[in-house]
Amino acid sequence: MDCLQVLFDHQSLRHFKDEALPQTAVENIKRAVTQTSSACFFQVCTTLRITDRELLIKIGALSGGTMKLAHAPEFWLFCLDFTKLAHAGFIQRSIPFDVFFNGINDCSMACQSALTAAEAQGLGGVAIGGFKRRISEIAQLLKLPHLTAPVLGLVLGVPDEAYREPQQKPRLPQDWLIMDNMWRDPFDEKMFAVYNQEFADYAARRVAGPSHKTWEQACSAMLAKRDATADDLVQYYRSQGFTIG
Repeated sequence: MDCLQVLFDHQSLRHFKDEALPQTAVENIKRAVTQTSSACFFQVCTTLRITDRELLIKIGALSGGTMKLAHAPEFWLFCLDFTKLAHAGFIQRSIPFDVFFNGINDCSMACQSALTAAEAQGLGGVAIGGFKRRISEIAQLLKLPHLTAPVLGLVLGVPDEAYREPQQKPRLPQDWLIMDNMWRDPFDEKMFAVYNQEFADYAARRVAGPSHKTWEQACSAMLAKRDATADDLVQYYRSQGFTIG
């Protein structure tokens, strides 16, 4: 499939057939992940491919009830991993913030590479980060050592086409998201009202759970759900050797 068309047609998919991923597709995704750019070429993103059903159920339960994990064929977890640099003698007990930040970027890019490679082969998926609320428990479950930490997850599978949306989720105006040379404030009340209505119209027609929320209302509801235990995330990263603040 044409790469540009894959990117243009992207949808987050959460419903999958009860089928294993073809081995050729898995190998292609692995290759895409390992070929992803890496800051300073430190290669500090380690990816855990999880197919064990018991593990998927446990991770789903620890991810705030993200039980799509329990029914998905695979879950790929992109982790910071500075153990190789430590073995080589470049890292001792702590990771400077700038190196930590670059590692987060590595993991994010690797996740996007994996998803694009999957979609190019007719597969689908959705990136998730809900596991952050109980990140230490998931890390223990997966035996992650010091100088490592989960960053981002990706659920993958063969899409159940009955749940594919006939239309893509509308985005904010492109010139609100992409600017030339320097920042400007593009906000316009009338355009924002139009976008909110477009989003609400889309939401009302969604195959996978219609709603009547505007984009503004959806964002407000998500922000209101913030769990105080998420503050433990910083403490977890510090305990793993990452310098934050």
